[in-house]
Formats: sequence, C-alpha cells, structure tokens
Amino acid sequence: MTYDCRGYNVCENGGQCFMDDPKCPTSTACVCQDCYYGSRCQFSTKGSTLSLDTIVGYQIRPNIDINRQPFIVKVVLILTMIIFILGIISSLLSCLTFQRENSQTVGCGIYLYTSSITSIIMFCIFTVKVCLLLMSQLGSIKNHVFMYIQCISIDFLLQILLSTNDWLCAWVAVERAVSIFQGVRFNKTKSKQIARWIICITLLFNIITYIHDPIHRYLVDDVDEQRTWCITKFSVSFQLYDWLLHLFHFSIPFSINCISTLIIIIFATRIRSTIHQKQIYRKILREQIHQHKHLLISSSVLVLIAVPRLIISFLFECMKTARNPWLYLVGYFIAFIPSMLTFFLFVLPSKVYKEELIKSIQHVWPYET
Repeated sequence: MTYDCRGYNVCENGGQCFMDDPKCPTSTACVCQDCYYGSRCQFSTKGSTLSLDTIVGYQIRPNIDINRQPFIVKVVLILTMIIFILGIISSLLSCLTFQRENSQTVGCGIYLYTSSITSIIMFCIFTVKVCLLLMSQLGSIKNHVFMYIQCISIDFLLQILLSTNDWLCAWVAVERAVSIFQGVRFNKTKSKQIARWIICITLLFNIITYIHDPIHRYLVDDVDEQRTWCITKFSVSFQLYDWLLHLFHFSIPFSINCISTLIIIIFATRIRSTIHQKQIYRKILREQIHQHKHLLISSSVLVLIAVPRLIISFLFECMKTARNPWLYLVGYFIAFIPSMLTFFLFVLPSKVYKEELIKSIQHVWPYET
C-alpha cells in the first residue's frame, strides 16, 4: 500500500501522505520520516544545533493562550524563569566577589569576573530568546525584519557566551595548575596580563568559529500552519564542520579541567613529600586531595554536566521527531547549568573569596547599628 494521496503527494523527504477520505478527500496530512518535521515534512533536524526553535517550537500552538498550551511549553517557561532567577543571583554574587581588587591579584579572579559578566548577559539573552520564540509562534510578532534579526543573532550570541564560559573555567584550572607547578616563581603580575590577553583571544576565537551559524540561518514561512520558522540548513561539509566544532568546544575545556586538577594534586603531593620525607606518600596524597577537594568537586561537576550534552549531541544523528523533544530539551537546558554554578563552585569553597564577598556586600549595603 502506498501513501501518496493518489499521486498528489505534497509531503517532502519521504513523508507519507494521508487523505481524510479515500473517495472524496477534502484535506491531507503528512507523516514524516525520522529527523523531519513541518506540515509537509519540509524541515530537517539533521546537522542542526540544539536550537530551541527546533526543539520546542513545534509544540507551541498558534493563536492559543498560555494556559491552553501543551505541558512541555509550560515546563519550558517554568525552567526559563528558574534558570534566569538563579543564574542572575549567582552571577551577581560572583560579580560582587571578583570585582574587588583583592580577588584579582592573579589571573583566576579576572577569568571568573569576566565569566560572571558574560553569564549575566547570557541569562538575559536566553530569557529574551524564550519570550520571542513564544510570541512569534503565537503570532504576536509579525515583523519579518525583526524576526530575521533575532533569528540570526540570538542563538549565535548564546553559543558564543556558553562556549566562552566553558573556556574561562578551563583557563582558571590551567592557571591554578601553573601556580602549583611554579611555586614561588609564579608571577602574579604576568598572570594578570596573560589573563587579559587570553580572554580577548578566547572571545575572538569563539566568534570566528561560530560565525558560520548566522550565515546558514533562514526564516521560512509555513503557510499551511501559519508559522514562521527560524531554521539552520548546513551543507554536508558544514554539517561535519559544525559537529567537529561542537565536539571541540565541549570536550577540550572539560578535559583541561580534569588534567589540571590532577596536576595540582600530584605536584602538591610531590612537593610536600619532598619536604616531609618521613611522611608516607599515600598519607600526603590523601591530605592533598582533601585540601584541594573543591577543585576536584568543581571539575567533576563540570565534567558530569558535560557528559549528557555530549551524548545527546553526538550519539544521536538528529532529533527523531519534533513531537517528542524531551531528550534534546534536557540537553539544551543542561548547557546553562555550569554558568549558574560559578558562585557555588568557586566562591563558596574559598575562604578568601567569601571574605571578599562579605566586604563587597558591606560596601554596597553598609551595616548600620
């Protein structure tokens, strides 16, 4: 049996066409193959990045108020509010900590201060992204010029900011490892100079490597469903490039975190075992692990968060169907968690940073007796 609507199949990409009546049809519907969606199966999720438009846009029902939207749309709105509130609070507290001069005596403080600022910008852009997606799919936004500008810019900016934060955390781990390795020879002034250069280079590198994304974004009007889609369409070569690029930006920073943490513990243990030769090496190793446990915890947390993103992004060829996007939705939101944890992973475990935070808060809101 063929599903081609008697030779008038309007479905694309191998979609099956069904008629409401075999003898006198008045309407047709398409059942899409895996990795395709749209009223005529004209859109593909192959080779596209984890864009919220692709993941949840199809779930939003046009011209229907929020209360009557599907459950997944309400979940997205709730998670967006949670991420925005927690992310802004964490980033603001981190900014208060790392903007102080004593927190920037070495490059680590500069990296983390920059990361806090980029996180605030990112959470604001992300919230705007969700609101604009909802409004455009509900039909509240009709201006194509505005829709095109936000289509090519917002996801591009989010990718840059997310990747930049990942790299900044990696550079923090590298500098800590270098400081342990060099010991008293560690130059704090040079460390700050290098940090400023690395931040600029990292930001520029991310912009250059992701510049292909807005170039391959398009607005497409779906007349049948009365929607306007922001889609990404890559050629085969760019699809491979995009895959390798995301693999690089995901895996390298977190590998750096792990390796740097191990270097810190190993070198610190060797130094102490040399000074205290009578102590057992294993005992010193345990002491160093305990002393640097916050580094291990922060790196481990970042790696554990990265694993689901890597699995979802690279082990699955595409999002099989736009009607069941939960797995990809989880992967999309997980990407924002590391930026929310800067305060918890770097400020709270450090006595120095906590003291600077308290001083900063007292300066902003002086305590009056």
